[in-house]
Amino acid sequence: MIKEDKALTLEIVAGIGIFTGVAMVLALFISPRPAVFAGLILGMVMSLAMFLSMAAVLKLCLKTQSKKFTAVFSVTSSLTRYMIMFAVLLVVIKRYSGLFDPIALVVGIFGVKAGAFLQPVIHRMINRKK
Repeated sequence: MIKEDKALTLEIVAGIGIFTGVAMVLALFISPRPAVFAGLILGMVMSLAMFLSMAAVLKLCLKTQSKKFTAVFSVTSSLTRYMIMFAVLLVVIKRYSGLFDPIALVVGIFGVKAGAFLQPVIHRMINRKK
């Protein structure tokens, strides 16, 4: 990875962590149950896995010269990511809803979106300090 890619990746990962931290603080006041915190943590882990998978797929697709491979591989990877996410959500709902709150899990998964939205803010904060 080049230096800019590493910085961008770390900024988005930090955004996911910040989002999860804020969600946990809110959960302390809204619903302070261990299942909620476990759901947020599992959602954060899934969010990080999804982001790192997307970054790896994007990097591989940029390296290849074949448009057909890029199109097929990116769609296949995206569908696989969402099927895995949906399967984990179903398993949590059916079997482990006492250990992991399903709503908190979904909120934690949205950390990937929040991380992407927070990245420019985090980037400006880091560059302001330099």
